[in-house]
Amino acid sequence: MTSSSEDAFSKLAVDHWRLIRVLARLVDRLPQESQARVAAQARFAGSQLDSLVKDQGLSLVTFEGRAFDPSLPVTAVNADDFVGASALLVSETVEPTVMADGRVIQLGKVLVSQGGVDASRN
Repeated sequence: MTSSSEDAFSKLAVDHWRLIRVLARLVDRLPQESQARVAAQARFAGSQLDSLVKDQGLSLVTFEGRAFDPSLPVTAVNADDFVGASALLVSETVEPTVMADGRVIQLGKVLVSQGGVDASRN
């Protein structure tokens, strides 16, 4: 895969990943009779995405629950909320990091929290 097509594919994969997550989060808000069908569609779309990404030699990496470290290939979108804080954790992946053969194709975006408290719920 060439660099420009790799970049384009990685952006499309991240957008698809985000849509699948939104869909999965909305399942509980649907009428009971629609929940199982929509949840199955979200799982299928996720497995299709995983297969396509793998076929292209890429991987989508998330870091939930890991200690946040500036060396992680992500941007903490709420880092300003924790200036000078220590022991930050990745509480949520907003966008996964796209990697190929150990190199970063696209930086991920995460939310961090301090001491295991989910900052996205404050």
